[in-house]
Amino acid sequence: MTVRKKRRDPEYVLHSFHHTDERSGRSSIVFTIRTIKEFTSFNYEILLDASLLGRTIELKILGLRTTPLIMPGMGPAQGKREYENLNGAYTLLVRKPDGETNEFSVHVAPDRVTMDGAPARPFVLISNEPVHLP
Repeated sequence: MTVRKKRRDPEYVLHSFHHTDERSGRSSIVFTIRTIKEFTSFNYEILLDASLLGRTIELKILGLRTTPLIMPGMGPAQGKREYENLNGAYTLLVRKPDGETNEFSVHVAPDRVTMDGAPARPFVLISNEPVHLP
């Protein structure tokens, strides 16, 4: 008898895109991780630890927390990291608290950011669509 693993649905979506800050005019590449699940009570923040070592970007998901204002709100939890001066090819690692990791290839060009290389059963989906930044 063979044992089948239960198909697991992805838990997160990773958006990557160019962003220019309206106040400072600084340009950066934004990596935003959002939960697929929508929360109805509070706006939650995804706590992220991030590092850039050489050509490897690592985003570690540490957990969720309520926003400091604890205002009622509906929507996905999200966390973001911004990097300036990225150009060319990078390896992007997204790691969950239990150590499970998804690896992607990221290519940063002056006009766009592209990602590919999703694993067979990813816990995070990828998108190049910009999202509203709070």
